[in-house]
Amino acid sequence: MDIFKLTKSKARQKILQLFFADPDKRYYLRELERILSLPVGNIRRELVSLAEAGLFAREKAGNQVYYFLNKKSFVFEELKKIVSKTIGLEARLRENLRKIAGIRTAFVFGSFAGGKEDSFSDIDLMIIGRIDESALLSKISSLEKELRREINYNIFSPEDFKKGLAQKEVFLEEIIAKPKVFIVGGQDDLENIVKR
Repeated sequence: MDIFKLTKSKARQKILQLFFADPDKRYYLRELERILSLPVGNIRRELVSLAEAGLFAREKAGNQVYYFLNKKSFVFEELKKIVSKTIGLEARLRENLRKIAGIRTAFVFGSFAGGKEDSFSDIDLMIIGRIDESALLSKISSLEKELRREINYNIFSPEDFKKGLAQKEVFLEEIIAKPKVFIVGGQDDLENIVKR
């Protein structure tokens, strides 16, 4: 399968978003029709194509055929990253957080950033800046519904974040030391906040 055609259709995008939001979950066609609000024929066509490419697998149980991600595919981990960055978690967070004024940097930490998430993992989000929390809450609520994940966020002003690190707050020290997935800004922005 041509990687550039991977997200060519809206139906395929919705399917990939759903499955990669919970890579262990299995779905049958009518269930997908209900969740995605797409015609079952379109869903079937996309799933057959993705299964033929080795990205999905299917299993019959009773009179239902369940589809699920093929984690044994040699491109599974790379595909997971591509989906997250282009149409999945990272992309959706980035799209929504960029609309909120005052964010200096924002990143995901914890199990998602470390690549150890499971179907029960929440999303841990750190935001450094001066923002309107009510605007953030509105975005977070809609994202939680869309991503089917709880989003736990922490907001620090740049000064409070730097002060917390200077006072050796364990929570902040662990966040600095562990993997992060930047949504707004990057490692340089974080280092500039810490050094000032």
